[in-house]
Amino acid sequence: MTTDVRRVVATAVEYELLRAGRSAQWLSRQVGITGAELRERLAGEADFTVTDLAEIARALDIAVAQLTPRPH
Repeated sequence: MTTDVRRVVATAVEYELLRAGRSAQWLSRQVGITGAELRERLAGEADFTVTDLAEIARALDIAVAQLTPRPH
């Protein structure tokens, strides 16, 4: 992912977490990654995998498309 894409995805994940009233700690348990791994991804220092995005969407009961940039 490019830095811009990382930023868009991280912002979308944070927004959906806030909207759902859930914490990053809760999400890391649901997705099966450590809190440190999730913090890296949310900070834009590492990529979310396709599996991460699918698990996040499942946990938050949303479509994966809500976590990804819209095509131009």
